[in-house]
Amino acid sequence: MNVWDPSPDRAAAAIVGDALRAVGYTTEAIEELLGDDGPSADLAESVVLERRLPRSAIATTIRLLLLQRPVTTIDAAAALGHDGVDALLGIGLVTADGERLVPRARLVPAEGIYLAFDGFSRGQDDPPGWVSSFTPTAYWLASLTPRRRVERALDIGTGNGAHALLAAAHANHVIATDVNPRALAFTQISAGLNGIENVETRLGSLFEPVAGETFDLITCNAPYVISPERRWQYRDGGLPGDQLSERVVREAALHLADGGHASVLVSWLAESEDDPDERIHEWLEGNGCDAWVLGLSGADPLDHAAGWNEHFTGDPDTMGAALDEWAEYFAALAAGWITEGAVLLRKRDGDHHVVRADPVDEEELEFASDQIERVFAALALVAEEGASAVTEARLMLTDEVRFEQELDRHGEVQETRIVLDEGTCFDFELESETAELLITLDGHTTFDEAVERTARRLELGKREAAELRHDALRVVRELFEQGFFELVRVHA
Repeated sequence: MNVWDPSPDRAAAAIVGDALRAVGYTTEAIEELLGDDGPSADLAESVVLERRLPRSAIATTIRLLLLQRPVTTIDAAAALGHDGVDALLGIGLVTADGERLVPRARLVPAEGIYLAFDGFSRGQDDPPGWVSSFTPTAYWLASLTPRRRVERALDIGTGNGAHALLAAAHANHVIATDVNPRALAFTQISAGLNGIENVETRLGSLFEPVAGETFDLITCNAPYVISPERRWQYRDGGLPGDQLSERVVREAALHLADGGHASVLVSWLAESEDDPDERIHEWLEGNGCDAWVLGLSGADPLDHAAGWNEHFTGDPDTMGAALDEWAEYFAALAAGWITEGAVLLRKRDGDHHVVRADPVDEEELEFASDQIERVFAALALVAEEGASAVTEARLMLTDEVRFEQELDRHGEVQETRIVLDEGTCFDFELESETAELLITLDGHTTFDEAVERTARRLELGKREAAELRHDALRVVRELFEQGFFELVRVHA
């Protein structure tokens, strides 16, 4: 693959952004013409999808910038205007070839913003400085970042700048760091495309460019893949084992201001699947933060290696050699399980801090900002108040909670579940009596008052009421820490 240097010309990028908005280049427009999977099309699909497009201005834009297919200069000018075409050429996102424009990069709408990055991946032929698209892991981090208004935000290993630009909407100033100058150039281009002026880029590894500074929000989707390779800056951690991830977690805590949040994607090793989070707990010990650890995917060394070497699928011998190399690497690390996930932190004064770990179905993950706020409010209260936190607080189920019941053929309730319809989309099986109690928690009623009212309504005896209290207390604390409840106030 030929390596070229994009020009970080924000003024030219602003012209392109205006042209894209004028032509209606949006995720919805792409989906209307190419289907729901259109925005995430890969190289193999692009040639087929191109042939599904009609002749129109928006179709020309999609051909050129999403599918990375050549178009005539006349068609491009009709879609984006002569100024738009000149700006694309000036930045270097396209190049002229006779009467055609040939794309050298891609420009795609994602999460309401425009992002510029390198062209489709060609596997092992990608150069070390190749800058990737808005990947599934980028979606994980975007979903798991709290969106409260903050003064200063930091995005580590920014890549195409997606998380810095998303933070710019709710932070007064954002700093984006990366060791790859090419990534910072694309970040500046993307900022210009969106008319964003409060993002500053700094060259350097991880937190080195911001030594001694603190932030109200830190995000990081740096290269965290644990592998024996050092080929790709966008993927391979470059340090032995999970040391890069450990460094990110430890330094994020050090760079958080009081009350600040961090959301970082990392990988960590374990001897076996039976105790996958032991190392992450070591990293978090004594860091002054409450923490929520979310395991998004896990695999043994062979499956992990196979997933990250899919580009060799058509070459069995090379694939086999790669798998053997990776397996030997993990054996030397005594690793039997690799987890990829998120570590969410909140800096808080106090002597006691809570670390909670939950597995999350990556296919169910949605926007989690409000849930994250509720979870950390719960963890702080549990840390400060101990066992009495749940019984003395005034709790209310959030509006995003619903109950599901499964009936048998006689119409009797067979199973009751409580479901959170946002964020991690957790669900929990309940006894019907406990479900009755949860509904009673309305923000004005303490836990023990809810037990008393539920027992009276269900005509339970003293022993049954005591059993209800015992069982429900465990459930309520679990749901409280998972963000099912709003903390209205603590009972005086």
